[in-house]
Amino acid sequence: MWHEADPVRWKREQAIASKLLGDFESGIDSNRTAYIRGTFNVYSEHGHLYESARLRIEYPKTFPVRNQPPSVYLESHRDRWKNSGDSHIESDWRLCLFVPGESGIDFSSPTSLNDLFAVIYTFLLKQRIYQKRLAKTLITGDVAKWPGEDRSHGEQGIREAIRAMGSVGRNAPCPCGSGLKYKKCHMRKFDRR
Repeated sequence: MWHEADPVRWKREQAIASKLLGDFESGIDSNRTAYIRGTFNVYSEHGHLYESARLRIEYPKTFPVRNQPPSVYLESHRDRWKNSGDSHIESDWRLCLFVPGESGIDFSSPTSLNDLFAVIYTFLLKQRIYQKRLAKTLITGDVAKWPGEDRSHGEQGIREAIRAMGSVGRNAPCPCGSGLKYKKCHMRKFDRR
């Protein structure tokens, strides 16, 4: 497990998260998955609290070697927010933050968690707007649209990202974030169609 092989990195992840999360906790679950959890506050530039979200961040077993991003789950808001439509919240409440190959985050960097929290901050601001729009649809019937640019979900979003990149080398990491080379991952899937 990565957290056993690189305890210095694991301690650094915990140190970063403890500064950014209220009610911070970390550990290793029964599946030997390293996790961090706590309350992330989203403030305006003037110090107004927009949103407090309880998050759980789970690290892939091969982190950070294959540059796979951690998964971020929303533990709060399940009674207020909808995880359907274009909310970019999966059915298991995992946040669909980005296509990993487009994120620009180098997860091998010891400070990548700061970059991930910057993305989470922006995501939660947009999610707050989207959820208000979604609630308004009950009154107006208008379709709620995600504020700003976004990708489709799943394989279609990966296709869109690859198109936007121009091309992906066979031996480059797959943009999906699996940690596999493109030729062993989505290149095969996309070439079959």
